[in-house]
Amino acid sequence: MKIIILAASLALALSTGAIAGPCQDDIEKIDAALASGNVGPDQRAQLEDMRNQAVQLCGAGNEAEGLDVTAEAKAMLNIQ
Repeated sequence: MKIIILAASLALALSTGAIAGPCQDDIEKIDAALASGNVGPDQRAQLEDMRNQAVQLCGAGNEAEGLDVTAEAKAMLNIQ
């Protein structure tokens, strides 16, 4: 199960190649926290949705909104 989650996270991380700067940094931090395995299944689903929403927002040029979403996800994960 962890391998599947890690593979999915890696695939999503690779899909963020067009995103740069603070959005990319935050998304990478969220990916690392999700890959750590220290997140419960309910919270994981919510965080993955938030991460994907941030990728879409940042990729579409809505960086401020994307950073708002990543800030909320990072707060849930207790990361900076």
